[in-house]
Amino acid sequence: MNLQAEKLKLVQAVLNIDDLGLIKEVETLLKNREGDWFDDLSEEQQQSAIRGMAQADRGETISHKEAVARLGL
Repeated sequence: MNLQAEKLKLVQAVLNIDDLGLIKEVETLLKNREGDWFDDLSEEQQQSAIRGMAQADRGETISHKEAVARLGL
């Protein structure tokens, strides 16, 4: 497969799209492929997220309703 030829076919296909919704879907797809948001976090934020996921894995969670009650919202 010739990568350049495939890119050109894709560009031509995008140029022929008349559906704004489809254009937005393609845009979203490309944005999502750019990288993982986790990689953009600081080391401290990443460690905090990892600790939180480990807590959730151990069942150390509360419901949204309980969180709202605890915060007095």
